[in-house]
Amino acid sequence: MTLKDLKNLLNPRVFPHKVKYLKLRETYISWLIFTGNFVYKIKKPVKFSYLDFSSFLKRKFFLKEELKLNRRLEKEIYLDVVPIVKKNGQLRILESSKSPLLEHEKIREYALKMKEIPEKYYVPELIEKGKFKKTSIKKIAKIVANFHKLSQNSPEIDKYGSIKLIKKNSEENFRQVKSFIGKVINESIYKFITRETRNFPKENKDLFLKRIREKKIRDCHGDLHTGNIFITPRKIYIIDCIEFNKRFRYQDIASDIAFLAMDFDYLGRPDFSKYFVKEYNLYLKDKDLFKILPFYKCYRAYVRAKVGCLSLPGTSILAIQKYFSLAFKYALEFSRKKSFLLIICGQISTGKTYLAEYLSKIMGTVLLRSDIIRKKILNIPLHKHRKKGLEKIYSRGVTGKVYKKMIKDGLKFLKDGQLVILDATFTREIYRKMVIRAIEREKIPYFFVECKASENKILERLRKRRKRKEISDATVNVYLQKRGEFEKIKLPKEHYVSINTEKDDINEEANKVLKRCLK
Repeated sequence: MTLKDLKNLLNPRVFPHKVKYLKLRETYISWLIFTGNFVYKIKKPVKFSYLDFSSFLKRKFFLKEELKLNRRLEKEIYLDVVPIVKKNGQLRILESSKSPLLEHEKIREYALKMKEIPEKYYVPELIEKGKFKKTSIKKIAKIVANFHKLSQNSPEIDKYGSIKLIKKNSEENFRQVKSFIGKVINESIYKFITRETRNFPKENKDLFLKRIREKKIRDCHGDLHTGNIFITPRKIYIIDCIEFNKRFRYQDIASDIAFLAMDFDYLGRPDFSKYFVKEYNLYLKDKDLFKILPFYKCYRAYVRAKVGCLSLPGTSILAIQKYFSLAFKYALEFSRKKSFLLIICGQISTGKTYLAEYLSKIMGTVLLRSDIIRKKILNIPLHKHRKKGLEKIYSRGVTGKVYKKMIKDGLKFLKDGQLVILDATFTREIYRKMVIRAIEREKIPYFFVECKASENKILERLRKRRKRKEISDATVNVYLQKRGEFEKIKLPKEHYVSINTEKDDINEEANKVLKRCLK
C-alpha cells in the first residue's frame, strides 16, 4: 500500500456502503480510516524487533489474528478482514471476505473492518469531562475478571511467566532507553528502576513460580488501557488487544490489569486505580495480587515511557517524564526504600524552588512550597506582590504557622504512601527540629538538601526575578535583611547533603541528591 493508494482510499466511492465522513488517523504501525459507521485498519509495511508486517502475507495473517483475538471480547465490533482491490488504477474495498472479485481485479491489500464507536464514549475523554463514574469501573473489573477466567492457559503459555522471559522483557526496555539518559530520563532514576526491577524477581523467585503453578499466566489482552475502552449508554467495549507478538500477550493476569491501574494513575485518578484493582480482585480472589502488582505497574509505565522515547519528536517529553516518574514511584513501592521526605532548603534565591520543581517532576512527588502556603495563610493572590508590609509577611509568627501547615500536610501525604518534597529556607534550627521530630515519629526516612550559591549569584538571580512572574516576595532588600539569620545546619551525613547551585546545571544537582537518597 503506497501513500498514493492511501490517499485514493479517501473517496466515498471506494466503500461498499454510505459514508458520513472520511477521517484518516495514523499510528506508528497502522492507518485507520473512519467513515462514520465503520473503521478500516490497514497495517503498515513495517518491521521492528517485536513485530513484522513487512510482507503482504504477514499483514494478512496478523489482521486475521487481530480479528480472532479481539472477538473474544467484542464480536459485534470486529467484523471481518476485507480485501482492498485494484482495477485499472481504481481502488475499492469489498463488503466482506466472501465478496467475489470482478474481472481483472487484483487484491492490493487487506483491511480489518470494524464497527465505529463515537469518540465521545472514549474513556480518557469521559474522565476529562468528569463523566466517568465508579459504577463503570465496577463493570470493567467484572468484564476483565471474567475474560481472564476464560482465557487460555497451557504449558507453552506458562513459559512466558518465567523469570527468564520477564527478565528478557525488562532488559529490552532498559537497553532501548539507555540512549535517552540525561535527555529524557535522569541517570539516577534510570539506575534505581533498573536495579530494583532486577532485584525483585531474584528476591521473589517462589512468588513467580507460584503464579505459574496457580495458572495465573494466560492469553491476555496485552494492551489494556483507558484508550482502548469505550463506554456507551448500551455497553462497555474493550478493544485492540495485542496480536503481533505472543510475548506481549501471554503474561501474568496481574500484568494485564497493572496496565489499566497504571493508566488511571497517569490520568491523575489513583482513586480509580485502587477501586478497579479492588473490584477486580473480588471476582478472582488473587491472594498474591498486591505483592506483585507494583512490579508490573512499574513495567507498564516504563514501556509507555520507552515507546514515547522511540516516537520522539512526535511525543511530548513531559508525558514521557511523567511515565518515568510513575515507574520510579512503583519501583520504590516494591523496593525496601518505600517513601521518604526531601527537604530542599537554603538561603533566599539559591535555586531551591528550581531544584525542588525539577525533582518533583522526575520523581512524581507532592511538592509543598512555603511561598504558596504563606500567601494562602495571609489570603494574598499568588502572583500579587506587596511593596509594603513585608516585615509582617515574613514575621516569625507567620513563618511558624507556615512550617506547621507544611509539615502537617506533608505527613498526611507521606502516610498515604506518596513521596513529598518541602521547599522552604528552613532558616532557623527550630524549624528543622520541628520537621525532624514529626517525621521520626512516623519512622519515615528524610534528607535535608541545602542549596548554596555565592552572594553575587544570589543577587544576580534576584535582579532577574523582577522581570518574571514569580510567587515569592523575596527581593534584594529582603535577602540583605535576612542573610545573617540563616543558622548553620548541623546534621549527620545520612540525613544531609549540600548542593552548589552556582552552575545552574539541574541534572548534575539532581543526580547528586538522588545518589544520596537512593543508595
